[in-house]
Amino acid sequence: MDRRTFLGSALPFAFAGIALAQAKKKDDRLSGLVTNVDTDKMTIEMHMRNNASAIRKIMYDGATTFTLDGKPAKSSDAKPGNGIVALGKFEGVNLKATKIALTLK
Repeated sequence: MDRRTFLGSALPFAFAGIALAQAKKKDDRLSGLVTNVDTDKMTIEMHMRNNASAIRKIMYDGATTFTLDGKPAKSSDAKPGNGIVALGKFEGVNLKATKIALTLK
């Protein structure tokens, strides 16, 4: 097998592998308890479950989906003391959320 034939048959598989690896990237995740909600700035402050002294900020926008105990909800349903799991992308130590799941405590 010459070099061109090998590259011609191997490269499509390499590109397919790279595409699959990028498609499987998961969202970043934060979970803990809500400590403060600022609806004007569209942020939720929370402390982490495994480190109560670590405060993180979750930023959301109009495209962010909210659930409360598994049912559709709004950002105004977030209250201090709620459990929270947020999915999105980190911007430093804070998270720009695409999905936020709240639970009553």
